[in-house]
Amino acid sequence: SLLDAIARRLEKKEQVILLLNRRGYLPVVKCQACNEVITCPDCGIALSYHRSNDSLMCHCCGTVYAFDHTCPHCGSKHFFDHGMGTEKLEQRIQSLFPQARIVRMDADSTRKKNAHARLLEQFENEGDILIGTQMVAKGLDFPNVTLVGILQADAGLVRSDYRASEIAYEMLEQASGRAGRAEKEGEVLIQTFDQDHYVMKSVQNHDYKSFFVREMQYRHLGSYPPYVYMATIVFSHDDLEKAERVARQAKERLDGVRVLGPIEISMRMKKKRVRLLVKDKSQPHLETVMWDLVHHFDRSNVKMEINMHPLMLEE
Repeated sequence: SLLDAIARRLEKKEQVILLLNRRGYLPVVKCQACNEVITCPDCGIALSYHRSNDSLMCHCCGTVYAFDHTCPHCGSKHFFDHGMGTEKLEQRIQSLFPQARIVRMDADSTRKKNAHARLLEQFENEGDILIGTQMVAKGLDFPNVTLVGILQADAGLVRSDYRASEIAYEMLEQASGRAGRAEKEGEVLIQTFDQDHYVMKSVQNHDYKSFFVREMQYRHLGSYPPYVYMATIVFSHDDLEKAERVARQAKERLDGVRVLGPIEISMRMKKKRVRLLVKDKSQPHLETVMWDLVHHFDRSNVKMEINMHPLMLEE
């Protein structure tokens, strides 16, 4: 349906925006022989393959690694070729519509100074299809854009964060508003495996109120903001057991609040990390408890970081 709609717009000399909130060529590099996923040695999360410079990049710390197309675990040279980032999407769309002038806008293509403005000007003046990540979802006002396609819209709903649905709804609603902003009628096509999800229904009907009511019900059931105040405490050390031990000691000192964890999260700078999630209905009490922990924290070589009222949970 989306490909047919793109073809119709190109025939009418109208413009198209395609949103895929995942940059790079392949989101995960996985060996066919041993199923090993190549990960960042500093962060412990999967590296993404970027075909433009034939390299692997960590989208957490930004480190780029040379890729010799050999599995570091078993030596195989065969990798799964599934999943898609904006780079691969651009290649696929170009092969299907060879005459189309495609502009790609993501964190990789906008690294240089003024690249963002230059790419938008290029699309407005001569482009047919704009492909990008979430940065193409907001604030763009092109009167000739009559079709917006949102690919893999479910991806934003499966993040391990209490605001995942809110962030997904905001992005989808904003992206939907990029089509038909002038005299020409606009159309939005959303690719999803879960059409009945309340986020998808709310976007489809442009019904913020229904989204708000349902989302607040879930926040209340799970004891998440705005019904509680939260803080996260992250402990970092070379030795995971030591970080966990200090985290458990800290948990015992946190009196009169609800504490979840400790749980291991992704590494940073080759350090193992453990997190506590602290909830309290009283903001002054939460702050008092956290200050008490700071003053009595075991000054070992375990690093402790506190984030008050986090908008996102560390992954």
